[in-house]
Amino acid sequence: MQNSSPSAKPETLSEATSVNMDRITQLQQSIDRIVSIFLSVLDKLNNTNFDQQEIVHDLCTNAKQIDLLIDSLPGKDQTENDQIENVQSLEQELQEANEEYKKSVQNAESLLKQILDTISIIAKDQSSANNYE
Repeated sequence: MQNSSPSAKPETLSEATSVNMDRITQLQQSIDRIVSIFLSVLDKLNNTNFDQQEIVHDLCTNAKQIDLLIDSLPGKDQTENDQIENVQSLEQELQEANEEYKKSVQNAESLLKQILDTISIIAKDQSSANNYE
C-alpha cells in the first residue's frame, strides 16, 4: 500500500479524487493478485509438489490488504445522508472552481486583446515614423 493514510482527510476536491482513485486502483490491483493466486492454485492442483504454505500466506496477505483498502474507502462510516451532503459539498466546490476558472479565462482573453491592440498601435506608429523618414 502507498503512503496515503486512511485517516488523513483530503483538503480539496482534487486531493479527494486522487486519494480515492488511488485506493480504488490499489484495491483493483489487490483483487487482480488474489485472482492470479487462485488461478495458480487451480493450475497446481494437478501437481503434488507445490508449496501450500506459500500459497496460503499469499492469499491471507492479499485478503488482509483488500480488507484494509475497503476500510479506507470514503463513506464506509457515513450514513447515506452524510454521503449525499459530502457529494453536494464537493459539487459546490467544483462549481466554484469552475466559475473561478471561467473568470480567469475571460481576464486572460481581455489582457490578450489589450496586448494585441497595443502591438497594433505600436506597429502603426513605427510604420508612420518610417514613412516620414
